[in-house]
Amino acid sequence: MKMKYFLVFLALLLSPVFENEIYAQRCLVFKYDNDGNRVKRFVDYNCYETKNREEVQEIAIDEKIEVYPNPTDGCINIKLGGHLIEDEACCELYDVNGLLIIEKSLVKQETELDIGDLPTGVYLLKVFQGNDVISKIILKQ
Repeated sequence: MKMKYFLVFLALLLSPVFENEIYAQRCLVFKYDNDGNRVKRFVDYNCYETKNREEVQEIAIDEKIEVYPNPTDGCINIKLGGHLIEDEACCELYDVNGLLIIEKSLVKQETELDIGDLPTGVYLLKVFQGNDVISKIILKQ
């Protein structure tokens, strides 16, 4: 019984020494520019102090893929970023019920997808490349 109390006392005694190493939770801290756009995201290991931050790398999805025109009444163009062309890519178009309507392989940097015969509505376009999946909402007029 004495050993148990001794270990608890020792743990409480040494806890301030290891204060920087032990954290109960992590917080996300965001930094914004003057226009209100988020420019950085940090993982903060101490929610009450802001001394131990690690910057989280974010990949801008808009740099990887561009879909235009959106909304459309006929064809949409899918333009892949330069590094996406190196690997095999494909796209799938789904309706609001989750039904796969079109599946197409993307072999060029820019591919045209004809959706002129589809009814007016909202569609989900998924582009697959390696382990990455990028989703875009398409409005058909």
